[in-house]
Amino acid sequence: MSRGVSAREAAALEAEEKGEITYEVITNDSSIEALERLCTLKNIFAAQLPKMPKEYIVRLVFDRRHEALVILRNGTDILGGIAYRPFLERQFAEIAFCDRGGVARRGNDAATASVGAITASEQVRGFGTRLMNHLKNRAVERGILYFLTYADNHAIGYFQKQGFDKTISMPKAHYLGYIKDYDGGTLMECYVHPTIDYLRVREMLAEQRAWVIDQLEKRYEASPVYRLPGPVDATKPLLDQIPGLRELGYTEEMLQRFAQPEDKDEARSRADAQDMRALLESAKAHEAAWPFLEPVDTVEVDDYLDKIADPTDLRTMETKLDDGTYEHFRELKADLMRMFDNCRAYNGTGIFVKTAEALEKHVRHEIIRLDQARDARGAPRIEP
Repeated sequence: MSRGVSAREAAALEAEEKGEITYEVITNDSSIEALERLCTLKNIFAAQLPKMPKEYIVRLVFDRRHEALVILRNGTDILGGIAYRPFLERQFAEIAFCDRGGVARRGNDAATASVGAITASEQVRGFGTRLMNHLKNRAVERGILYFLTYADNHAIGYFQKQGFDKTISMPKAHYLGYIKDYDGGTLMECYVHPTIDYLRVREMLAEQRAWVIDQLEKRYEASPVYRLPGPVDATKPLLDQIPGLRELGYTEEMLQRFAQPEDKDEARSRADAQDMRALLESAKAHEAAWPFLEPVDTVEVDDYLDKIADPTDLRTMETKLDDGTYEHFRELKADLMRMFDNCRAYNGTGIFVKTAEALEKHVRHEIIRLDQARDARGAPRIEP
């Protein structure tokens, strides 16, 4: 695995290096090959957007003004792709539908709209991230500096992970009149830096981190090294006995406070909070977390509260954890399980339920892992 690349992305990169996976731009040039590929892509989108009118998807995919960056396996099988409309003279491109984990996200319904999708099984292998990075690199090659999209409530978290932001830095005059406002959506922007190789972002960050650490180590080596002269006498001021502490800014009051024995209940509570934080952060970082990062927009989903009496989400849980609302680990676990149950109760079947099941499986696995660590230190188990 190359340095700085996640296991999933490394698998996708390895498939590229072996030639098993390629990325190709297709347009509707009326050729048989292009039409067949666009038809396959259209079927992927239609499968992931069962409520979207098929005629609408067809019109978007086969629009001659659109381009589609697709993932090909063995040069023939299309695994997914992103369709977009570039405005080269204005240096931006619009994405109005985008997908992760097999869910095509709806943006707006303008004639300039675009579509993106990755089949769920392939998203797990990391092709979704690679696809977006390939798209950014192609944008750099063509002088495109911005991507714009209208994201619905469930897609905001995903787009943020891909470098999109709610703050629009692009001058409004550049896109006004070229894309249509989408009621209920949030306009998001991704700035494409013309000097970045987006296929090496993780590796570049790892190299920069290694450089910073190296500089810190060199600086540390040049700093004075203080050694403990001998046993410490607890009846005398510690600052007078341990060289270097005063230089670091410690006071005698601080040291005395640190030396106080910690209450066992307080220590257990702190350990629980650390474990709860670890579980929540792990859940938020999972690729299936995007529908659950924020509360459901009950204005847009106006019947949600009619069906779900006690809604919750990962952001709400994080707020409760920050506020100290959770006294026991089982309370956080109960909220997580209720979040998954709510998803099944409202959606019944479909991709959101599959996403919930994937995240729930991950959470349960993390609880098992945490329990093993808690067993090792003699702490009560999360799962009795």
